[in-house]
Amino acid sequence: MAKDLLKQWVLRKIYENPKLYGGDNGNPAIIREYLRELHGKTPAEDLTLPAISQSVAVSRMRNKILENHPEFDFRIKHKAKVKNRYFTESLL
Repeated sequence: MAKDLLKQWVLRKIYENPKLYGGDNGNPAIIREYLRELHGKTPAEDLTLPAISQSVAVSRMRNKILENHPEFDFRIKHKAKVKNRYFTESLL
């Protein structure tokens, strides 16, 4: 699946169920849903490395989307930390 299609798929899933995919257990939930939809009947041990790699990419895209759309970010335990812009800019 191309990167743009993958990103659209992740966005659609988050919009459909923001509490599930935007919460603390959203990463395993979205990976499971991705594998279920695209590799439905394939047992886990038979998945190819590219399929596993794409499932990890789905997780990273979800995290980036939640950073850019905080209205869908329902994480409590694993919320991304706010970066200190002043400190990082002063180092440059």
